[in-house]
Amino acid sequence: MEDRIAWIRFQQIFGYGTVRAGKILDRLGHPSALFAETEARLGQLGFTQVELERFRTTGSEEEARKILDRCYKKDCRLLTPDDPDYPQRLREIYSFPAVLYLRGSLSGLDDCLAIGMVGTRVCTDYGRRAARTLAGELAEKGVVIVSGMARGIDTVSHTAALRAGGRTIAVLGCGIDIVYPPENLQLEETILQYGGAVVTEYPPGTQPLPRHFPVRNRIISGLSNGVVVVEGTRHSGSLITAGHAFAQNRDVFAVPGNIFSPASQGPNYLLRQNAKAVDGVESILEEYQFLIQWETPEEPIQKSLFEELEKKGYNEEQRPLEKTSAKRKPAQQEVLPAYLTEVQQKIYAVLTSGEVFTADHIAARSGLPLPGVLAALTQMEIFGIVKIHPGRRFSL
Repeated sequence: MEDRIAWIRFQQIFGYGTVRAGKILDRLGHPSALFAETEARLGQLGFTQVELERFRTTGSEEEARKILDRCYKKDCRLLTPDDPDYPQRLREIYSFPAVLYLRGSLSGLDDCLAIGMVGTRVCTDYGRRAARTLAGELAEKGVVIVSGMARGIDTVSHTAALRAGGRTIAVLGCGIDIVYPPENLQLEETILQYGGAVVTEYPPGTQPLPRHFPVRNRIISGLSNGVVVVEGTRHSGSLITAGHAFAQNRDVFAVPGNIFSPASQGPNYLLRQNAKAVDGVESILEEYQFLIQWETPEEPIQKSLFEELEKKGYNEEQRPLEKTSAKRKPAQQEVLPAYLTEVQQKIYAVLTSGEVFTADHIAARSGLPLPGVLAALTQMEIFGIVKIHPGRRFSL
């Protein structure tokens, strides 16, 4: 119990997917060592004033116990890296989640082939058909489908996996007690009913804010052996997932698309970055035929359930009506993504001048070796943070 409290407090102080959290864990080994220190000592160790304030408020033991109590009331499990059920694949990624809030089960996931399916919320008929076919056929082979339960490609992929009698995992960008988008309530319950899981690193009550989803995406790729990008614009969230997958040494697959379709800009770009083209389910499975053995599931008993749901109005393409009277919030200035590595942060600092630099100039100004700068720039370009100009010059 006390170790769980320590992990919750650690998460509240250092946030989600941050470079800082990884550094602290590397130094201390376990969050409990952090809370054995006095505030004065933490200040001597280099803790910032913001971190010390969180230590006293949101990261207090009292607040952590409130979160734990909400988990019990919401009937959700809490996993930390100390738990044997915490997925081994997630332990291997940089800035792994300090806490996972879970409904359903992740049991046996490390022994299964898991494929992430991601794409745009505003998908084309082509993208919808591709996602439905790939996710369904993968699920028929016993592959676990991992996605984000967003509208569009995510919802199509989850639904196709269930229809095929397979197992699917939804990774949320909000609290475990919030269904987002709200029209996916039936889908979420069906995922749980048939052996899947809904998981998040955000505590109960956390709203689905835009900044949560890019950070969430590293968990989709982290739980997966490989990620398939079906559709997405050049700067869509699905490209951020692909960027995480490359960084985590996961396989990246892309569904080729019409060169005139904005929805295919992302996958077509990834193909130029050495992602593997997907022309059918076998182009994915052949990468793993000697790695993991899978078994075809039994007859999909979910089919009859979906027939009943469809009679009641369930539709994977449904979305709520827009409120025309609602006022849009003004766009906020972008902040530096917390998941950037130390090398990427140094490069970002150089580029904040607004100038356009070659990789050689960036290396000279940052003091970093050129090969590392080139690798980091490629990663940041996939994330959509860095732009490439003629002559291999770079800017924000």
